[in-house]
Amino acid sequence: MQYKIPSEIGSELKINRLFYLTDLLVVLILGGIGFTFRYVVHSSFVWYYAIFWILLMVAWLIRPKTNPKLRMAKALFLAVTRDRIAYCAIDKKEREGGKDENQI
Repeated sequence: MQYKIPSEIGSELKINRLFYLTDLLVVLILGGIGFTFRYVVHSSFVWYYAIFWILLMVAWLIRPKTNPKLRMAKALFLAVTRDRIAYCAIDKKEREGGKDENQI
């Protein structure tokens, strides 16, 4: 057996090609919470409740195309908690590598 040592401390451990250890933990934790609270839901809504929790787990694990290193939950958290007052100016001339027109 060959053990792969991660090059970074913050790197994720892969279980298989698409599934990581954090994915397994999220599924177990959300599944446990959903299983625990199923007794609070009326018996006629149990199927809708189960579908809701399954969709929540899938949405939690999806990686957005704009930032594939983050999970969707982390991306949404960062979008909600960002400082909307702070901004950074993007200088078009500087980005193109050209000189500013005001400089001599």
